[in-house]
Amino acid sequence: MSAPDDQGPIRGNWTHSYEEDASGIEVYRPTATFPFPPARRGRERLTFDGDQVVVSPPGPDDRTRPRATLRRLGTGRFGEPETGAEGFEIVEATPDVVRIRRS
Repeated sequence: MSAPDDQGPIRGNWTHSYEEDASGIEVYRPTATFPFPPARRGRERLTFDGDQVVVSPPGPDDRTRPRATLRRLGTGRFGEPETGAEGFEIVEATPDVVRIRRS
């Protein structure tokens, strides 16, 4: 398991692969390259860009819609204390997977 900053900052779009979630840990895979199976519900997307991440849950028509922009609070931690938006901690980050724990 790699620590959040072992391989440099996470970049780009990552999509929730909820079929792989376990023990309170959410799994995200690269949006452009991972072969997601068909799903009956929409998938949340995280877009990492330096010291911030845009959280985009699925809207009523299953297309993702930006909901919150979280900023880096420390190594592997993102949140927005001023607005009360739910944050998260990265527990693993590799080129193929990002695992997070919601705070």
